[in-house]
Amino acid sequence: MLTHFSRAVAQLTDPKMRRVLWLGIAGALAIFTILWAIVWWVLANVDPASIWGLATIVEWMGGAFDWLAGLAFFGTLLVATFLMFPAVVTIVVGLFLDQVAEVVEQRHYPELGEARKQPLLETLASTVKFAAIVVLLNLLVLPVYLLLLLIPGANLLLYYLLNGYLIGREFFELAAFRRMDQAEAHRLRRSYRGKVMMAGVMLTFLMTIPVVNLLAPVLGAAFMVHVTQDLLRRQAVRVAG
Repeated sequence: MLTHFSRAVAQLTDPKMRRVLWLGIAGALAIFTILWAIVWWVLANVDPASIWGLATIVEWMGGAFDWLAGLAFFGTLLVATFLMFPAVVTIVVGLFLDQVAEVVEQRHYPELGEARKQPLLETLASTVKFAAIVVLLNLLVLPVYLLLLLIPGANLLLYYLLNGYLIGREFFELAAFRRMDQAEAHRLRRSYRGKVMMAGVMLTFLMTIPVVNLLAPVLGAAFMVHVTQDLLRRQAVRVAG
């Protein structure tokens, strides 16, 4: 895994990859700007006094309520960003994976030849559906995240395991579908589910590092191309043996 990751990092300096890298960063920032704007608009246009039960609290706390509300606003942005980053990265990867994979394959796997053609709308629809699942599952387990605050590090462990499984599965399938049909890709993933999940956990961890996480869409796509080819080679050796 570390070898595959190192290869992906090293190729970020490739001129062909740099163009996609900047597009990926711009795409991630654009999506988050829209999400932040939506959260900002909702919170700015909701009068706390109009919410049942809050009017009395607002009157009792006075100016302190505005201060706490500001903290709650920024806290909401941080939590939303943290929980939704895997989904956003997945959408960006769906847009640029073919370009990234082509650059990686030309350099490291020239013997593969031309990849299977996948309609962009089909790939994007599947990616958006998966991103919605990521967001929904993270929201469903949010109470568990909060409960696990009582155990230092436990909520982060759950976050990495849950999103590692989801990200590993989706990134792998996006890369694998270029070279095999869906049934073959699913069989290969099930045969090496542990390695796929480990790759997903590595990418999820990357997504929690500020600034570095902007590289996640392109870096993750390149990394998973290497992982997919490695698993295909292992499967061929297993069948031959």
